[in-house]
Amino acid sequence: MHHEGPTLRTLYELETILRRSESPMKVSRIKERFPRTVAARALRDAIDHYRRLGFVSEGSKGVMWTLNTDRGFWEFALKWDSR
Repeated sequence: MHHEGPTLRTLYELETILRRSESPMKVSRIKERFPRTVAARALRDAIDHYRRLGFVSEGSKGVMWTLNTDRGFWEFALKWDSR
């Protein structure tokens, strides 16, 4: 059986929920915050997609958006002397 993966709508809604959260969220809490019903597999696939890209971190306390888009941070990071 072929599996399609998460829709763009699911990815967008997940990103919005995680960006607004100040702390890690359990998957069950994320599912509750969705504005619509979302299948558990679709949600897990969306989380895995963002984790593979390095946008989220997942641990024992839940899932958290960790992508830093602050331009100043990246300018500093690129100048950092790697020793």
